[in-house]
Amino acid sequence: MNPANPYPDDPAQERALAFDFVQTAPDRFASHVIPSGLLRLYGGMVAAQALATAQATVPEDKAVHSLHAYFLKPGLTDRPLDFSVRRLTDGRSFAARQISVTQDDKPIVEMMASFQTDEAGRTHAFAMPDVPPPDDLPILEDLFAAHRDTLPDRHRPYWLRRQQLEWRPCEPFLFGQSEVLPPRRNFWFRMKQPLQATEAEHRRWLVYASDFHIFQTGLLPLGLGWDSNYLQTSSLDHAIWFHGAVDMNEWMLYALETPAASGARTLSRGSMYRADGTLIATVTQQGLLRELAQEREGKI
Repeated sequence: MNPANPYPDDPAQERALAFDFVQTAPDRFASHVIPSGLLRLYGGMVAAQALATAQATVPEDKAVHSLHAYFLKPGLTDRPLDFSVRRLTDGRSFAARQISVTQDDKPIVEMMASFQTDEAGRTHAFAMPDVPPPDDLPILEDLFAAHRDTLPDRHRPYWLRRQQLEWRPCEPFLFGQSEVLPPRRNFWFRMKQPLQATEAEHRRWLVYASDFHIFQTGLLPLGLGWDSNYLQTSSLDHAIWFHGAVDMNEWMLYALETPAASGARTLSRGSMYRADGTLIATVTQQGLLRELAQEREGKI
């Protein structure tokens, strides 16, 4: 535990355990418990773990090109998860897998993932937004540390824990927001510690990263603060399409926007670019957004 941070966290331990599964039967896997100081599992980690178990059943010449996960029930951090992979198709170019994630025999996540061999083809993509370079921007962890005394109690374990990723916001990062703003935000990000791994594992960590900050963009045009204790929020579904190779050690830009909110739901999308402007992934997420009459308690 970091003496300057009272919450149990160990990025090295988290990285070592994240994809170190116990195989319990053919195409069935169990995760380790990773101490985090949180009450609920982070959806990006569960999706990345589900992808890892699917990758274990697919030939190495096929890489994930798309996935779609439905978050059915919050997972608890004090017990393992069970992953069951169903082999739907295995063709010459494509393979498809369905991954069912359960905890205590209750469904947590259902995910579909499709894999493809490397194939040449014509390309085009939207241009990367014009934003300041990462070296000119503040480190998000430093901003949270500077605001630690004003963070609501229920948010401290999540945001003050040591992180796997370094984030640098391109726009001012707001605490206790009440101003109405356009639903767009941009973040640079990369792994804090070098990741010596295969392309398959780099794609897992990109899935992990993709669940950060995407929901918060939908609060901006409503004048709501991400740190409010009068909100109930949760990821409902999450999809990613990969357009190119991933290197989590290099800076990438996550350009986020939320085109719609209705029915207590937000719809957000993100584009991930290499620093040279190459689009490498597209993300969409629908999230639950409920405003509460009474203040929430407990950890997020």
